[in-house]
Amino acid sequence: MKQIISLSLILFSVLLVNQSCSKESPDKMTTPTVPDQTINAAVLTNSTYVLNVNSIAGVSINKQAAHFSVSQTEVDAKNGTPVYKYIPEKDYAGTDEVVLRTSTTTYGTGNTGGCSGGNNSHSSTSYSSIVIKFTVTKNN
Repeated sequence: MKQIISLSLILFSVLLVNQSCSKESPDKMTTPTVPDQTINAAVLTNSTYVLNVNSIAGVSINKQAAHFSVSQTEVDAKNGTPVYKYIPEKDYAGTDEVVLRTSTTTYGTGNTGGCSGGNNSHSSTSYSSIVIKFTVTKNN
């Protein structure tokens, strides 16, 4: 019976130590409530707006625009970088807004700070948001 209790205690200790090596905190995985960047964009009715986010590893829509025929993220065919594309609804004039969530991941090796084995590869992902405020005006 003592062996079972000892073995259970050792197993619990190992699991506890391994759990403490986790470096990613859940609050890093959310989009900030205050945008890191706000863009005011003037767009003509029935035309296309494209935002090149070339230094960002990933981009997604966090809050979709309300008055669009196209509002999407994609990869630019010419240079392979992520872009956001917006085309307002047909003949729409007024304001619109979209919130993008961007992420950048950096990779490295070296001491990860506290876990056994010390010299491990690791990654770090940072998140930010971009708000694009559209003013859509009719063609003259």
